[in-house]
Amino acid sequence: MSTSMSVTRSQFARAVRSLGVSAGDLMIAHSSFRSFSPDLPPDQRVEGGPEAIAEALLDVVSPGGSVFVPTFNYGNDAWHPKTSPSYDGIITEMFRKLPGAIRSNHPTHALAGFGPAAEEILRGHDRVHAFAAESPCWRLWERDAWVLLIGVSHESNSMAHVAEEWLKMPYLDRRRAANVVQVDGSIEQVILRRPGCSDAWAAVLDPPLRAMGAIRQTAVGQSKMMLMRARDVVSATIGLLEKNRAALLCDRPKCEACAIARQMLASRFNPQSSTPPSLED
Repeated sequence: MSTSMSVTRSQFARAVRSLGVSAGDLMIAHSSFRSFSPDLPPDQRVEGGPEAIAEALLDVVSPGGSVFVPTFNYGNDAWHPKTSPSYDGIITEMFRKLPGAIRSNHPTHALAGFGPAAEEILRGHDRVHAFAAESPCWRLWERDAWVLLIGVSHESNSMAHVAEEWLKMPYLDRRRAANVVQVDGSIEQVILRRPGCSDAWAAVLDPPLRAMGAIRQTAVGQSKMMLMRARDVVSATIGLLEKNRAALLCDRPKCEACAIARQMLASRFNPQSSTPPSLED
């Protein structure tokens, strides 16, 4: 564990390796660059800046491993895989720009990857829903990749969406429009399924994962890191949803996504029942 105010690339890589990640492994990382030293200017938090952390992620699994990060667009910009910025933090933006990194082609929820498995994991994302079967996160779950949370909690843990897909949750059919840049430069609007809100996930996912002994922890600088297996994340989430279909929905009064999700659940199942119906209902 490092207590230095300025983190180095090698310190970060050693910290993640100390949790159990090895050369040749698969890993998906969610991150907050600010978490390394919130009270310092960005240029003092990490030697080499966010790009150093992006490169250190490769160091952790090298040689032979592959790393993935979310580079979600969320429909904020007209989608183009090479130019649309990531809205998942500066580390992910630096990662997608690394020489040799590639990106899946999904208009709202693309991932970037680097390593020998990247092309296989990311291919065909434009032909499936964001986290559905044959999506990058689904494939990482099937291969039980490591999930690394860098200065963030489970509200950033996209792997839980795979559990919603596995259980075919009724609220998955929410829709959104997204703009996609065509080869000739024109813009085409497409209608996509919209993944749900994750604001409640830190509170609801952490207890079952800890009860399973699934979370490994360390820190580097001021950034607290958690490491777990993709299959544990999905298993814990399935357990929650089997007990309560609304377990992942937040209680924010102005959250339209969760309000719509509750309406969809109520329209399909008996809203008067005090006991959540089984998944076979």
